[in-house]
Amino acid sequence: MTGLRSPSVNEFGTIRRLGRVVVHAGEPYPDELLGCRTAATLPASAGEDETMESRKQGFTLVELLVVISIIGILVGLLLPAVQAAREAARRMQCGNNLHQMAIAAQNYHDSFRAFPSGFVLPNQVLWSGMLLPQLEQNTIYDSLNFSATWASGANAAACSTLIPMFRCPSAPVEEHTSVQGITDRVPCTYIACGTGLLKVESGPSPVAGDAEMDGMFFLNSDVKLRDILDGSSTTVAIGESLFDTNITGIDHGGTVHIVDHWYIGSPNIHRSDVSETIGSTAVPVNRIFDQNAFIDEKELCFSSRHPGGAQVAFADGHVSIVAESIDANVWSALGTRAHGESTQTP
Repeated sequence: MTGLRSPSVNEFGTIRRLGRVVVHAGEPYPDELLGCRTAATLPASAGEDETMESRKQGFTLVELLVVISIIGILVGLLLPAVQAAREAARRMQCGNNLHQMAIAAQNYHDSFRAFPSGFVLPNQVLWSGMLLPQLEQNTIYDSLNFSATWASGANAAACSTLIPMFRCPSAPVEEHTSVQGITDRVPCTYIACGTGLLKVESGPSPVAGDAEMDGMFFLNSDVKLRDILDGSSTTVAIGESLFDTNITGIDHGGTVHIVDHWYIGSPNIHRSDVSETIGSTAVPVNRIFDQNAFIDEKELCFSSRHPGGAQVAFADGHVSIVAESIDANVWSALGTRAHGESTQTP
């Protein structure tokens, strides 16, 4: 038919038809279509295309190991910082507990014209039990029977009630333990300062359990603010002390003791075991960690799990952390109320 152009084959073996170039799959492109890319070829199938694409998107083993190493380094750097931040928060909470107890003691003084006794005999109530109304624990206080034993009834129930304020959040202590006839009794990690001069609670006098001690809280004490001649800002009132029943020892009377502290009341508080609620600044801070220390010192010392020292509240209500390295004479002076020493708050 006239007017139609017949197909022809050029030098590349490509069929040219009606002005268009048809290239069969797998055959090389002609230069007239690709210019200088004469070596290019069409993919033989779609599967090969996907395989090549997946290879381009993957990671090499070296790259993966580098990423893992970087992540490990970052975790190693951040973990101590996170732990330090958590400990700072726990220490702040502990300091707040001490501050609240010191303010409660001042409010008690305003009401009764004297600070509470360290412990009272014969009814065996502790300073912490006497402060319950000032710590907004009126319900527990009203349930107490000061004429009954602490090992049963409402008194035992009170000793088994968890009051977070009496426990340092950094102290690794169980919530409840059955001891001295009280089921599920709650340990305490705070003690009041009874003396700055004596470091024993057992054996012949003088001991920390004697009457008329040099500190603020002791047997049937009745200390008034005017009695703190050394100054309320430099006289320790209450401080931290670790609870650890795994630490044992034999005292001067031949009795095996554990390091235990309690709140509200105790059926076992007596002259030669006042460390359940009373401490001494005559004993170095954190003496509990000294394996060679005498058991009385481990029980009477102020101690904590905070790095480097323990926190204490002073008679004026302020809280400070006392370093383990504090001079022994200065630390002793801070525990006496009227011994005439000239000291400064650490």
